[in-house]
Amino acid sequence: MARIRARLRSNRATPPAGNTAHFNGWTAHFERYALQDAAGRETTFSHAEAEVLRLFLDSPKRLISRAQMQESLGGAAGESFDRAMDVRISRLRTKLGEDPKNPRLIKTIYGAGYIFLGDVTWS
Repeated sequence: MARIRARLRSNRATPPAGNTAHFNGWTAHFERYALQDAAGRETTFSHAEAEVLRLFLDSPKRLISRAQMQESLGGAAGESFDRAMDVRISRLRTKLGEDPKNPRLIKTIYGAGYIFLGDVTWS
């Protein structure tokens, strides 16, 4: 039931425009799994990282709890899912040049989840 709800919600949340997001000097090309910075340099990201990034970019400036992430991404319950999310988010932060001690785009809200603070436009 949770997967059906997540699928319905993701269909609703998918932007009508293209598959490219622009945020804070970055461009995410989801069709080819590439992040491009303002200078034009590209970094690739994995499918798993793309799922998490897409979840953040579809809901900017809104708190996303671990339960919502688990429901949306279809992960198994438990500590292994939490750890996998931590790793994916850490890798995304690294690719976005975030300071691990003080990230600006993907903030951890202790005990609640994560929030993406960038302004997002789709094309």
